[in-house]
Amino acid sequence: MVKRKAVVKSKTKGVRIFPPIPGGFDAEKATNRDLLRLGLPLRPDPSRQPGLTALWDRDVRRFRGFEHLQAAITPADLVVDRPVSFLGLFPREACGYELSSSAPFTVFSGRWTVPNLHHGPTPPGLVFFRTFFGLGFLDVHVEMTVDSNQDVTAQITIHTGAQLNLPVAPGDTINATLCLQTNAAGTASYFLANQTTKQTVNLTMDTGFPPAVTIDAGISRGVTDNPNNPLAGFGTVYFDELSAFTTSGARQLTDGVATTMVDGGTTLARPLRLTDYAFRIEHA
Repeated sequence: MVKRKAVVKSKTKGVRIFPPIPGGFDAEKATNRDLLRLGLPLRPDPSRQPGLTALWDRDVRRFRGFEHLQAAITPADLVVDRPVSFLGLFPREACGYELSSSAPFTVFSGRWTVPNLHHGPTPPGLVFFRTFFGLGFLDVHVEMTVDSNQDVTAQITIHTGAQLNLPVAPGDTINATLCLQTNAAGTASYFLANQTTKQTVNLTMDTGFPPAVTIDAGISRGVTDNPNNPLAGFGTVYFDELSAFTTSGARQLTDGVATTMVDGGTTLARPLRLTDYAFRIEHA
């Protein structure tokens, strides 16, 4: 058995930061105690949960040689609060897919490409853009800006608005697995990976959120208090390997509602289903 450092206690109530996974660690050979100490999920029972088992096996093998970062949250004293859903801004401000379920969603996993942005000739100033990936009130955002000099910034944030220390840049492929238990504490886990830089980060927190009844993924534009709220040029964003599980079985996000971003009768961006497990969003 490999010795582990104790779980780091966050200054924020309910947030648990785990030590980095050591080089050469093999989750397939690890004990349940080792997995729990590192904040990693136990391998599901393949006879009862074959889909979740396949997801666990795939991710363990894919990320085995990655650099595992100890999560750092900025700001450190974040406040866990219920966010405003981007889906409430459809169809003017966002584009993507949303799926609802009567049985609670407990796991949502997938990956997407981070686009390079282009600033159009008008209006001047920063243009804000984001990709989102959500399970109930949990969200992973790649928050981005582009200015008139075509300088692009990108950072990963979670549902609290706090920034995580997983580096991200245009062209990167991001993997996310979100988990939300149906317990009273609303215990949530984030497992994120940058497949391009070969780095991962994970954390767990008690949110107090109710069981998740929706999942969603897509892109959104601007900031809500900007009357112009322009959409940056982004080409195409691909979402794939989408897997979702409820307490009663697997579901496909692409069976849900597809929303095209429109403004004043003009189409700005549209989603296109590719398979049961993939779609893309095109800038119109």
